[in-house]
Amino acid sequence: MNRIAQGLVLVLLGAAALGSSAFSELYLNYVQAAFRPFLIAAGLVLVVLGALVVAADLRAAARGEDGEQGHDGHDHGHDHHGGPRVAWLLVLPVVAVFVVAPPALGAYTAAASGAAEAPDPSRVDLSEYRDDPFAEAGDGPVELQLQEFVSRAWTDEDRAMSGRTIELTGFVVPHPDGEDEGWYLARLQMACCAADAVVNRVLITDEPAPETDSWWTVRGTWDEPEGDLQSVRDHRFTVEEMHQVDNPPDPYE
Repeated sequence: MNRIAQGLVLVLLGAAALGSSAFSELYLNYVQAAFRPFLIAAGLVLVVLGALVVAADLRAAARGEDGEQGHDGHDHGHDHHGGPRVAWLLVLPVVAVFVVAPPALGAYTAAASGAAEAPDPSRVDLSEYRDDPFAEAGDGPVELQLQEFVSRAWTDEDRAMSGRTIELTGFVVPHPDGEDEGWYLARLQMACCAADAVVNRVLITDEPAPETDSWWTVRGTWDEPEGDLQSVRDHRFTVEEMHQVDNPPDPYE
């Protein structure tokens, strides 16, 4: 692989970063929205560096040709040989980004990772979501993120969700023990990027399992457990109605 090819690879990498962040929301499959400016900046830097490498090598090649014409074929020490051919394999990941963009994490990751663990109640501030979503909703259904629902189900000793109609949205994860045990409505929560994502989920047993990885909005009630909330492994949810929805642009919470 010669320097021109190396420069083109840099340009392609930069274009891939720009295409997924500046001109689409594909980057949300991998990182938080706050990283968008950094991805755009990195893409621009790669494109500029790649273009400079290509331009410099083309100028050097042009100067070398002029020198050879003026000195009757004397070799001026220019190395016109590229690197090993196997280096061209570096182009394959770049092409793959354009042809087959990796999807967001879904049911396979959620099933393999298992559910998030119960947090320390003293470290959970439910007001970081909303001060009182149940007062805001009046007697109507309360729309909650799955992470908020799970946090409240584990830590809200006042059990403010008890008896309230709640609306949740997530994707379908099959139960590892089979359909007879129900299925999970899940959502992945990430602090930085997809690599640190944790699973928030609720167990549904009163409806047949839809297609894995399909997205649904369910409306129903929390199956309030008896005893210590922290001892609950799977938060259960009774469905009153549900309907399929499109995959959201940002699949994470």
